[in-house]
Amino acid sequence: MGRVGLVRTLKGVIVFLAVLAAVFYGVLFPEVIGEFGEREFAWLVTPATVAVELSVIPIAAALVLFWQICTEIGRDRSFCHKNARRLTGIGFCALADTAYCVVGTVTIFAITGGHPGVALLSMAAAVCGLAIALAAFLLSHLVLKAADLKAENDLTI
Repeated sequence: MGRVGLVRTLKGVIVFLAVLAAVFYGVLFPEVIGEFGEREFAWLVTPATVAVELSVIPIAAALVLFWQICTEIGRDRSFCHKNARRLTGIGFCALADTAYCVVGTVTIFAITGGHPGVALLSMAAAVCGLAIALAAFLLSHLVLKAADLKAENDLTI
């Protein structure tokens, strides 16, 4: 696969993830929260919906940063300091969303008594978020090293 095909594929994945997030955050999550609130905790529906909807902000920011990285790859500037900073930004977005998820889960458990299945799902989300953050920080370090090597190599030519 060439550079142009790679960029198109990556941008297609970004669009797919954005549509998936829109479906989850626009339809699925509010519906599930509404059903949960019909039973015992009707007073929690609006605050829970707002809290969940706020968690999309770091996800959207990470997708924008990833789009910008793909644009740089399309311009044949894969290894640059901008992309290293963007990958660091994606790592911080993943950490922020993971922390937000953990705080939200602890809060819901404190208010409602919680369910063990929700705890397991939250722990799985936290592990995935930490893995994404770790991968982004590692890739940022590697891209930064590659950008430095490229700059050094460009000076010798």
